[in-house]
Amino acid sequence: MAVLWFGAIPPDLAHAQMRMGPLSKEAIKNVPALRQTKICEGCDLAGANLRSFELQNGNLKNADLTNSTIQFSDLTNATLEGANLSSSRIEDTIVTGANFSKADLSVSNLNGCDFSGVNLQGAILRAATLNKTNFANADLRGAMLRAANLNGANLEGANLEGANLCNTVMPDGTLSFRNCRPPE
Repeated sequence: MAVLWFGAIPPDLAHAQMRMGPLSKEAIKNVPALRQTKICEGCDLAGANLRSFELQNGNLKNADLTNSTIQFSDLTNATLEGANLSSSRIEDTIVTGANFSKADLSVSNLNGCDFSGVNLQGAILRAATLNKTNFANADLRGAMLRAANLNGANLEGANLEGANLCNTVMPDGTLSFRNCRPPE
């Protein structure tokens, strides 16, 4: 069994445990195949470190990317519809034109990412860290942003129709109670 290490030890142990863990045999096999083909629809990539991957127009629909790190990569026009990216970290990655509709990004760290114009319709961003993330003109209709942190984020022109912003820290630091309803 391989163990994937993501760099320096994070300051708190809980975060460290979330980021470290064994890759399944399937994930070990799927990572090089993804780099070569840009296709991994419905596959297991949980815990993978996708650093410097060129995935323009790639297909990761319904892929399991739980606890993964996507860094210094290019996801331009990639399909991640329905993908599970919960507890993942996406940073210094191009996502222009990508489709994250119905993707699960719960408890993920997307600080400083540029999601401008990206389709996040129906995406789950529950308790996600989205500080200084650019969502200009993004489609966030029906997105679950309950308890997310949007402090300093850019929501200019974003479509938030039907989005759940209950207990969400807004860009100006205020707390929103918009569309508070029982968790789904």
